[in-house]
Amino acid sequence: MPVVKVGNINMYYEVHGEGEPLVLIHGAGLETSTVWHLIQMFTHKYKVVSIDNRGVGRSDKPDEPYTIEIMAEDTVGLLNIIGIKKAHFIGSSMGGRIAQVIAVKYPEMVKGLILTSTAARVSPSMKTELEIALKTPELWEELLKESAMIFTQTYPPTRESFYRQFVATVEFDGKDQLSKIKAPTLIINGSKDHTIPIGCTEELVKEVPDSKLILVEGDHLFAAMNIELLVKPALEFFEEVDAIVFKSLRIN
Repeated sequence: MPVVKVGNINMYYEVHGEGEPLVLIHGAGLETSTVWHLIQMFTHKYKVVSIDNRGVGRSDKPDEPYTIEIMAEDTVGLLNIIGIKKAHFIGSSMGGRIAQVIAVKYPEMVKGLILTSTAARVSPSMKTELEIALKTPELWEELLKESAMIFTQTYPPTRESFYRQFVATVEFDGKDQLSKIKAPTLIINGSKDHTIPIGCTEELVKEVPDSKLILVEGDHLFAAMNIELLVKPALEFFEEVDAIVFKSLRIN
């Protein structure tokens, strides 16, 4: 079982396929075995690295506050240990926030970046609502009911660790750092995503310098409903990035 010690926690990861590394960073509460169908879609061309974030799956679930920045350091630490120096990244939902931090703080590690069903921050109005829900047991229970699938996974989070991931997502605000992202970036969001309002999507596109947007039909879970809406543009985008890098190397 591939587990490594990163800082003060044990982290679970899997590597599948051959080729250029592609790192998948998942959303709040999701673990590797749940997204196996997504991993398989890329293994014909890439060495896919899937990581269980702290608080979920077969990684440790420490009883302490989590932040997006901490989880970004977890990911970088794991990649350094297994010898991944540069990779493509796909960050989904909470994972998109983690990927943003990595792209800002460790630009040398990010070859191409896909941010999906994500934003740089929760909208101000939604943040107020969610902060109230996090402090109100009855409202939090309602949110848990909406996230019931999370707890039916093979390796689910605990209620406490899911709460910590959720808090980290709500409290994160990376808007002022977006202009520091140097990697070519593709943003894929659902046109009917009420979790990520269109204003937050537009903010991401506006602030990330070398970015483009694809709006697809669907909500926050569009990829779960139709995986090709993510996989097809992702493969095309990474192929473009790889071609540009290869051409640059030949010229130099």
